[in-house]
Amino acid sequence: MNEPIHQRDERSDVESLIRAAGSYVRPSEELRPRVLEATRAESGERRARRRIWHVAIAIGLLGTMFAVAGNRMPVPPTLSHGMLQAGSEVRPADGGGASWSIVEAFTDLRRRQAVLLSLNRQSP
Repeated sequence: MNEPIHQRDERSDVESLIRAAGSYVRPSEELRPRVLEATRAESGERRARRRIWHVAIAIGLLGTMFAVAGNRMPVPPTLSHGMLQAGSEVRPADGGGASWSIVEAFTDLRRRQAVLLSLNRQSP
């Protein structure tokens, strides 16, 4: 190598300083247990926060579901009763078969539903 003499001296001085500094810094005997304990505590806190967030999200979703379900307009019992009743009233009409009586029953049911819905809209 063609290095100048003063660079070799500087390098050997720096290297000798580094070798000598290796014995200066020594960790204490309690450092590792202290670091492990702090890490466990922090990990436990992080896990607890994550669980709290999961519970909060679950409660929020349940609250939203119940709020949406509560805002739906309930079907009056007369409408559902009318549907069941219309199915049982199917019988052949004069001049037509059973299929024509189904159409008449359905049309009658729709008229009753329209009347009930218009009454529900008028009364707050």
